[in-house]
Amino acid sequence: MKSAFGSIYSFAHARPMEIKRFIKFGIVGLIGFTIDTTTLNLLVGLANMNTTFLRLAAKTISFSLALTSNFIWNRYWIYPETRTERKRVIAPKFALVNAGGWALNLVIFGFLSGIFISIFSAWLEPQAAQLLGINAAQVCAVAVVMFWNFFVNRYWTFRKVV
Repeated sequence: MKSAFGSIYSFAHARPMEIKRFIKFGIVGLIGFTIDTTTLNLLVGLANMNTTFLRLAAKTISFSLALTSNFIWNRYWIYPETRTERKRVIAPKFALVNAGGWALNLVIFGFLSGIFISIFSAWLEPQAAQLLGINAAQVCAVAVVMFWNFFVNRYWTFRKVV
């Protein structure tokens, strides 16, 4: 455990700009998470997209909206040095990385939402159990995918940034 914290400290001390970028990435991620989660809740809760297939469709829509926001914030705030690169070069890379993140997100969300809904259904009314279940699965999926998106985008999509 001590060596893990030592490695994190060494990384942070040697690369303070990367830590700053990761903090900015977290802020952008929070914005994207808000867009994603709000849209997901509106689609499932108000538009009654509550079967397994419709929940995954709702998740795809909400993720796509968040992805668009995140691309803009990444390009203009986290990695402003990339503004000189053509969008048609960098956007497909970003989209491909995030498509992998979307797939990973759907697998985690799809698996966990059913489990969480079942667990919460034991003591909550069906709609409350469903909304609580999808939000718990959402938090888990986003937590995992955040690291995938940051590191793969940083070292592939935005690799030219010093």
